[in-house]
Amino acid sequence: MRTLLHALSLLPALFIAVDSIQHFTEIPKNTNVIRGQTAVLKCVIGDRKGAVQWTKDGFPLGFNRTIPGFSRYSISSTNDDEFNLMIVNADLVDDATFECQVLPKDGDDPLRASATLTVLVPCEPPKILDYNNGSTVEVPHTQETLELTCEARLGRPAASIDWYRNGIKVTENIRYGVESLPGDKRETARSTLTVSLSNHHEENGAVYRCEASNSAVFGPALTASVSLSILFPPGPPEISGYGGRVVKINDSLVLTCVSKGGNPLGTVTWYRNDQPVDWSFTSGSNRAINEYTFKVGPSDNNAVYRCQVTNLVATEPLTSEYRLTVHFPPTSVTMSGAQSAVKAGRRVTLTCVSSNSNPRATIMWVSKENQLPRSDVTETYSESPDGGYITTSRVRVTVRHQDHNSKVTCRASNSEFGQTVADMVTLTVLYPPNAPHINGYVQGSSIRAGDLERMTCISIGGNPIADVKWYKGNKLIRDAVYKKLTNIASSELAIVVDADDNGARYTCKASNRATPTPLQVSITLTVHFPPAHVVISLSPSQPSAGQQVDLTCVSSSSNPAAEITWLRNGRRMTGVSLGTVEAEHGGKNTTNRLRFYPTSRDHNAVFGCRATNRLLDQSVTDAITLNVLFKPEFNDATLPSKIDVKKGERTSINLTAYANPPNVTYTLFKGGSSFSTPSRFRLGNGYLNISSISKNDKGNYTIKGENNQGFSTFNFSINVKYPARVVDITNRLSLNEGDTAMFACKVDANPMVPNIVTWTRSDFDMSRTQTKVEGETTYLSVPDLTKEDAGTFKCVADNRIGSPATSNARLIVKFKPVIDKSPETSRSAGEKGTTVTLKCNAEGAPSVSISWTRNNRAVRSGSKYRINSRSSGSIRFESTLKVKNLTREDYGAYVCTAANSKGSDSHSITLSGTSKPYPPSNITFVNATSNSITLRWKAGFDGGLPQSFRVRYKPTDKRGYVYVDVRPYGANIYKIKGLDLGTLYEFAVLAFNDRGESSYIAQGIQAKTSDVVAPTDIATKELEGADEIPVIIILVVCIVGVFILALNVGLILFFIQRRKKRLEAGASETTSHTNTFELYGTGKGDHSMCPAPSDDTRSYGTYDKSMDDFSDDYIRDYEGKTGFAAVISELETLSYLHENQNRRVEGWPRRPEPQPCETHVFLPPQSDSPPPGSRPYSPHKMEPQSPRLGGHKMTYIVDDHQGRRSPWNEDPYKMAHPRSKKGFYENGVQNGDIYEFKSGSRGKGMNELSDRPPSRPSSRSGKTPPPPPTRSSSRGGDYIPPLPARNYDPEEIAPPRYGPTPGSSSLLSPNIVPNPSYRGPTSPTARSPSPHHQQYSPSPHDTLPVGAEMRGHLV
Repeated sequence: MRTLLHALSLLPALFIAVDSIQHFTEIPKNTNVIRGQTAVLKCVIGDRKGAVQWTKDGFPLGFNRTIPGFSRYSISSTNDDEFNLMIVNADLVDDATFECQVLPKDGDDPLRASATLTVLVPCEPPKILDYNNGSTVEVPHTQETLELTCEARLGRPAASIDWYRNGIKVTENIRYGVESLPGDKRETARSTLTVSLSNHHEENGAVYRCEASNSAVFGPALTASVSLSILFPPGPPEISGYGGRVVKINDSLVLTCVSKGGNPLGTVTWYRNDQPVDWSFTSGSNRAINEYTFKVGPSDNNAVYRCQVTNLVATEPLTSEYRLTVHFPPTSVTMSGAQSAVKAGRRVTLTCVSSNSNPRATIMWVSKENQLPRSDVTETYSESPDGGYITTSRVRVTVRHQDHNSKVTCRASNSEFGQTVADMVTLTVLYPPNAPHINGYVQGSSIRAGDLERMTCISIGGNPIADVKWYKGNKLIRDAVYKKLTNIASSELAIVVDADDNGARYTCKASNRATPTPLQVSITLTVHFPPAHVVISLSPSQPSAGQQVDLTCVSSSSNPAAEITWLRNGRRMTGVSLGTVEAEHGGKNTTNRLRFYPTSRDHNAVFGCRATNRLLDQSVTDAITLNVLFKPEFNDATLPSKIDVKKGERTSINLTAYANPPNVTYTLFKGGSSFSTPSRFRLGNGYLNISSISKNDKGNYTIKGENNQGFSTFNFSINVKYPARVVDITNRLSLNEGDTAMFACKVDANPMVPNIVTWTRSDFDMSRTQTKVEGETTYLSVPDLTKEDAGTFKCVADNRIGSPATSNARLIVKFKPVIDKSPETSRSAGEKGTTVTLKCNAEGAPSVSISWTRNNRAVRSGSKYRINSRSSGSIRFESTLKVKNLTREDYGAYVCTAANSKGSDSHSITLSGTSKPYPPSNITFVNATSNSITLRWKAGFDGGLPQSFRVRYKPTDKRGYVYVDVRPYGANIYKIKGLDLGTLYEFAVLAFNDRGESSYIAQGIQAKTSDVVAPTDIATKELEGADEIPVIIILVVCIVGVFILALNVGLILFFIQRRKKRLEAGASETTSHTNTFELYGTGKGDHSMCPAPSDDTRSYGTYDKSMDDFSDDYIRDYEGKTGFAAVISELETLSYLHENQNRRVEGWPRRPEPQPCETHVFLPPQSDSPPPGSRPYSPHKMEPQSPRLGGHKMTYIVDDHQGRRSPWNEDPYKMAHPRSKKGFYENGVQNGDIYEFKSGSRGKGMNELSDRPPSRPSSRSGKTPPPPPTRSSSRGGDYIPPLPARNYDPEEIAPPRYGPTPGSSSLLSPNIVPNPSYRGPTSPTARSPSPHHQQYSPSPHDTLPVGAEMRGHLV
């Protein structure tokens, strides 16, 4: 019942809802917006039924809220009835009429409401045309008006412009205009101000400013300004500093020139006699001043100094000047006359001339300090060309004998100066001697006792020469030496100073007939001596730090008294002198005291007392060492106040204190309080050892040191450094395109070094980003985001302690989904009854959801379909649709739609039955070697079945293709092998499956093999089709080969050493006998090639022939036959010899003739192509014409039947593999296997081999037979040791010693070259080589006699 009543209550509301019609509850309004800001046009619809869209100037924007194609437009709302149009970053293109439209539905009429959006644009900053902002406009004073035009460009609406003069608005003489630009809604405003310049002084310096503004400009108006400068000439110069007075030489004169006014101010210059002397001037306070300071000289007398002023607008310079009057005294006088001696009673004339002077100088004559009477003087004057006057004075004097050596002086002076210059002459007259003087000893100087002192008494002049004598006291000294030299008399006295000479008086007397009494001079000797010793006393005897200590030092007698100096560890100290007392020998004792308060630095210091006789510069020194008691002291200069240590490390800190007594107890404090040291801390003898530093160990510490004298402390800190770590980071940001991403990374580290945090991203241009550091946090800003910016940024924190710490920050940029619509993903195929998978790949952010539809119906998972979705990363998404039990009705188009909050994208995928595949595409070149090319292509649609590919290729210059199927099946990269060196090929690819083949790719490719052969490109026919050899097998083979090589070298050295010892033991005797010769045939003229036997071929005989003789005989015999005849003959003989020697071998045929010889001979092989008679073969020498001899590529010349010579060519790539060493002649003749001689070696000739000494002496005669020749390796180092020196039966020669199993060419020694013309031990009819055989493969039933297996091979 209650439910029924509730339903009835809802009926009226239901009827009302049905009857209501859609209507506007808020319509858009005309709106102004400043460019770059966001505009919102509101549109709210009540009871909306129809779809809503906006139009722009009549163009519909669509019903999607994201408004595709207008990235800055979107529909914003807070509920379903709001359809507000939001335009971000508004621009002029948005200046239009917008209309909100509601479509009709269910009988409701359509709704329309429009509004105009006006975009306002701030004008550009104004400019005063033709002038820079803030510049000065210079105007000549003759100009009457000036026009200033201010322009404000590109504003909407046009800017208003106001003028101001010195901050006061100007309203008159202004013209304003607006200019519209074609196709642009912005306008340019111009305002022209006409300035009157009638009042120059008021307008000079005036500042004119224009201000521009419109409704889009917020804040103060935009301005531009200029200042006026009116140019006019300066005022006349005003000079001061002289005023016409008289100045004296060397006076410092300051001339000042002032010019007032002028714009610009005038340039002020001083001139002297029309020559510029000073251009420098100062300006300020509307005036220019030049002060010229100089020292007055004689040349300035009557000089004209002129001041000149000018500027840019002055028509001519303005001047003012002074003429100087300068007074100066004479600088010198010159005397002449009385240059020679004058007899008494004669008159002489003396002349004195002064230098120039102003006013003129007066001259005064002086003789013997007396002025001569003016009556004897005449004086004249003359003008000087250098200014002033020259004075000349003459005087006549009568010379008396008293005037001898008297001086007459001429003195010149100026009345205005107290300065006098003089010159002088000395009159020469007969005279008594001068008073004597003593040289060699200076009165008051000291003489060391025991020194030799020489004194000379000299008396100069006198007529006649003076007589000089020495007296000690009143006693004449007769040992003095008297001498006369010109007018100098001297007497030399030499005495050894004794103690009694201290204070003794020595007198020198000089006299002649002109002296009524002798002239004399006396001196008193002073003998000085140093102190002999000093005595030091200490009080108290045991000093302590801070307690007063007196050190007293007394010197022994010294003359003069000694000075006492204190020394502390060699450095001077000052004591207090206690005076001197009289002592023996007339000397004095000196006493000095040093009082101080000792410190720890005085402990073990050496205090010395030094008494010095300063006059003698001799000293005596004594010293004592102080033992000072003091409390422990810590040296702040050497002890570390801050210890830096890394976390986890161990450290040892020296905190030792200095103390006396040295027994110190140490205590450690932390943070000012007692510190209970953990087990990691160990403090002993002043050393603090800390193991495994932790962060908690950081802090301030105090160590206390104490002994019986007291204690002291030392403060230090421990700074624990630890690597940086990221403590906080912005892990993830999800933003829209165009936004700015801001990441923060906070680190904890010690130390916090500059640039401790760096942001990195391998696939990103980090120059776009900006970083900012605030404390421990570093911010990364990425502006203007695009979807390509999505990814992971790495914050790397590194303070150079330990390894850097890293943390990742992920950036997701939102964008609408984009589906992969490539051709290969646009189709799928399958047979009826099978299951087919359709794939849809999309990218987008945020998370993308993918849905499937068919025929506009949603496809969902069920019995027929199965949908699986997954994401790969933050922006890649994949959805697969499996269609089960495929039927004909399932064929058709399937649409996958990817959507997120930013939009959606759709793609149609066609499902059909299986078919042949589509052709591949995008074939590209990957790599090339000398014999291969690698290609890659993109697979097309596979037709619903597994597909594979086929490559066809051919040289571009040839016809006919080569086809190859790609393995493994389905691979889209393939390496085509077996190509020719340096050849250009063309390639094409097709795809095939069980339904058939596609056509070849429409656009093929051309590629060329390399012209350079790499070692890895060289292969034999046996290896061409084989798989690659594993690296481990190659390494094992190389190691085994090196080991075998080393073993062979060791064996060779062993045999050489043993052979040398045997040679030394049997070097005294030499024998020869018939040995078994391999490789050589001897015997002259004997075509059986058996050596001439002795009487008993089985016994030891002696040959007179050397090895060279045997070789020469063989060569001469060999040269007797030509062509194949010689070869066949030698081979038949050789075959018979071996057959005969092996008669005891079971089953071997016997021949009765010729007679067997004991020597085995192996002939040098010849190819079946080159005629062997074309040149002789010498077994003595390995000829350089052999192919590849000594590592050099040679040309083997062969004579054909027509007489032509064809060069032998080798394939260098095949030669590298001993299993296939093929070559060819240029005339087409094929050559069999040959052996490659290694680089850097040469074959040994017979002369070298025959030089080997015998291995051991003969058992019969005691003589050593010649050894059999040894085989020489082409490498020059590997050889088989010779057999013992005796004859051997054939069965005694073991096969392993000389060669491999008969008929096995693969086991031959590497020193043996196979002979292609040899076919094995067959009948004579089989000796001719068959053209159809390249290599002989003997039957396993064929056997050769021992030793015969080497036939047909070069050794």
